[in-house]
Amino acid sequence: MKKPFDIYRYGLLKIDVTDTYIKADSFDNKKYLDFIRSNNIEELLDYAVINFSKENPEMKSYSDWETTAEDGGTEFELVHPHGTIFRSSMTLLPYVMGAILLIRTYHGGQIRKGDGFSYLEHPLEVGYKLWRGNFPNDVVVAGFCHDLLEDTKCTEKEIVESCGHDVLTIVKVVSNDKTLSDKKDWEKKKEKYIKSVEAVGEKAIAVSVIDKICNLQSFFDQYEKEGPALWKKFNRGKEKKLWFEKAVLMMAKKHWKHPLLNQFETLVKQLEKTQE
Repeated sequence: MKKPFDIYRYGLLKIDVTDTYIKADSFDNKKYLDFIRSNNIEELLDYAVINFSKENPEMKSYSDWETTAEDGGTEFELVHPHGTIFRSSMTLLPYVMGAILLIRTYHGGQIRKGDGFSYLEHPLEVGYKLWRGNFPNDVVVAGFCHDLLEDTKCTEKEIVESCGHDVLTIVKVVSNDKTLSDKKDWEKKKEKYIKSVEAVGEKAIAVSVIDKICNLQSFFDQYEKEGPALWKKFNRGKEKKLWFEKAVLMMAKKHWKHPLLNQFETLVKQLEKTQE
């Protein structure tokens, strides 16, 4: 099915999942019941969450979805130019709904500095990719929440109350220390980040790597439009950003064996070839 994004950045698909594989990357054309296009990701997310509950009132857990959706479930899928970034059925997983409410509250209205698009699409994409990668629930939820402490006024207490202590542990280590200045202490802050992620291990590394893959893909999208001028939006320019990406990659490869590292490494090499 074609997903045009010439005018609108986001699309919301309503899907009849009867007699199909509920976790398929894409569905038969006949399964798609509707396609709403918009540049307002917040409205689409709200619509997806609210209407999923209305369409599937009997679904109380993801186990219910897995066992009965093929007998008459309705899915909502949020997409952007890179593909799917959210499926409403995920709200049936433990703590995901709490995470969605938090990021909708705190990232709502925020704009990403690199490309000017809604900030909200990034945590949604990270959480979704972790889910599609079959990572544990606490890793998936941490993916949704990974920027809350660093880039919003959300508190640790709120994350614990909505998502649990395990999620907070991961979110804390993948967050840069806000007490360190970007101008004076940038290198120190990044070194601390790498050590913190390394100390917690594979769960934190998974969130970090997916986060970086998504950020690099967004960078290249914008680089195609702006070229070398894009580097002026970054505090330390190409040399320091490349150093950081390589340092995270090296650390991750020491402690983790996963195909995602190949994708990350390919993107880092691509970054090295860009002009500043």
